[in-house]
Amino acid sequence: MYYMETTHTCPACPKCSAPSVRWGKDANNHQRFRCSDCKATFAERPARPLGSMRIPFDRAVLCLSILTEGGSIRSAERITGTHRDTICRLLVKVGGKCEALLESLVCAVQVENVQADELWSYVGMKERTKSKQGIVDPKLGDAYCFVGMDADSKLVLAHHLGRRTSQHADLFAEKLALAIDPEQRFQLSSDSWGGFPAAFEYHFGNRVDYGTILKEFGSPGADELRRYAPPQLIGVEKTVVSGAPDEEKICTSHVERNNLTIRTSMKRMTRLTCAFSKKWENLRAALALNFAAYNLCRTHRSIRMTPAMKAGVTRAPWTLAQLVAA
Repeated sequence: MYYMETTHTCPACPKCSAPSVRWGKDANNHQRFRCSDCKATFAERPARPLGSMRIPFDRAVLCLSILTEGGSIRSAERITGTHRDTICRLLVKVGGKCEALLESLVCAVQVENVQADELWSYVGMKERTKSKQGIVDPKLGDAYCFVGMDADSKLVLAHHLGRRTSQHADLFAEKLALAIDPEQRFQLSSDSWGGFPAAFEYHFGNRVDYGTILKEFGSPGADELRRYAPPQLIGVEKTVVSGAPDEEKICTSHVERNNLTIRTSMKRMTRLTCAFSKKWENLRAALALNFAAYNLCRTHRSIRMTPAMKAGVTRAPWTLAQLVAA
């Protein structure tokens, strides 16, 4: 026999909207209720941040923590005992939510110095192999991640996964324009790739001081004949494209340094490994998760806080569990 107790905190009956009383607990220790009129019983269900996925929340956070710290899907599988297919589904679900969360949080941000760059990767195979095999699938081959970053707060304002074409440059510029305060004039720097100027001019107009930088690298000498040795920088050419940018601030060093952070914290972006993305959707979700964790959770050493705190988007650093729950 269950002990019945009336209370005003009891929810209304979902069938007839009549008041209910407590009616014991179910096997999962959730409170059950019984309707006073129709005698139907129902239980309270806590919010499920992962929707229909049955993986425990703590284990899901652990899997995502491994992925954001440079681990691979299979290493997360070995550490947590979770099947790789479940981890991939979890990544796609949370990555999609992170993309929507970043669009809502990083909006109309006050900036002064923005840097843009594109980062190469590939899905399934490289573009050369794709051409040799005669494959025309647009979701295979080279994939570029366009990144717009505030050089002062280190906040990643916008990112876009696509091809290195003017069409995708336009889509990236549109996202970047939504992230920046439309009433503010700012300085913008990028490399000398030809797809950026027209896209930035269309979406920013005359409220941007835009300049490009072209870096020239020398051929490797006797001491630099190793295959993967970085080439030596021998010259820098800066060009004013529109407005009146400060030539000393025409720079892409901060966003290029962030490229290293991306490749270090994402296993699928690491060069010369077999951990490249096999699906376009997985890479897109992984990028969104990485940038959300970078902006909201990770303390930047140069500013001693998260980039979102520095930019005034949040007041405190988030944990990864808070990010997944949000």
